[in-house]
Amino acid sequence: MKILIFGKGQLGTYYKDYFEQRGDTVVNPHIDIREVDAVKQAITEAVPDVVINAAAKTNIDWCEQNQMECFAVNTLGADTIAAACEEQDVYLYHISSGCIQESKSIDQVHTEEDPVGPICFYAWTKVWAENLLMQRMNRGNLKVLILRPRQLLSATVSPRNAITKMLTYTTFINTPNSCTIVEDLMDVTGRLVDTRTTGVFNVVNPGVTTPLEIAHMLKEIVNPEMEITEISKEQLNTMTLAERVDCVLSGEKLSHLGIELKEIHERLREI
Repeated sequence: MKILIFGKGQLGTYYKDYFEQRGDTVVNPHIDIREVDAVKQAITEAVPDVVINAAAKTNIDWCEQNQMECFAVNTLGADTIAAACEEQDVYLYHISSGCIQESKSIDQVHTEEDPVGPICFYAWTKVWAENLLMQRMNRGNLKVLILRPRQLLSATVSPRNAITKMLTYTTFINTPNSCTIVEDLMDVTGRLVDTRTTGVFNVVNPGVTTPLEIAHMLKEIVNPEMEITEISKEQLNTMTLAERVDCVLSGEKLSHLGIELKEIHERLREI
């Protein structure tokens, strides 16, 4: 299978490595997805079986300060790719985000069909992109898979990896959230892409955890000298431009396809 990946960030790199390791042909050009002609040319020249859109502006505070550029990339750029895929009859996989839904408590578990409730501009741009892509699928000829991961965690040591970043922090909040192990996201993507599955799916490991809980696990397993202080969510929100969102997501729709992921605490210890 030949795969064209837009995006050279954290997930773009993970996907490039994942699909190459399993023997697929991967094309990962340096393309500005805001450029319509460049996107069309990349797809025309690659003649891919699958296009992956992993290009996005993801720094939440940066997005608050640069809203027009964030919108141009995350929303219009995604639709530019979708339009080209629809025109050339190419299957598209688009990466969205679980943070478009907010959970006020651990018992407020959201499915893919629940109304969205973004509380930052970044999340809004992901919602708008989903709306445009699903409209193309429902009213046109686009074949699109949209996955919503939440709080990406990985075994790979990288400045982009949240686990690595947390080793440099000293203050942590204790609010529950769904999380996604990146290595599991790769496997889920491969299985869904192989079967050309379409629609919207949450991809989260069962269970919930908190930044404070992860920090104590890091102190136990990785760095016994790690300093840990608990702060409130309200305190954290005074340190950032965008308000933090907490969300608990259901993975039941994915389970109906026979795809079961390991519980989050078990996977955290493994990675």
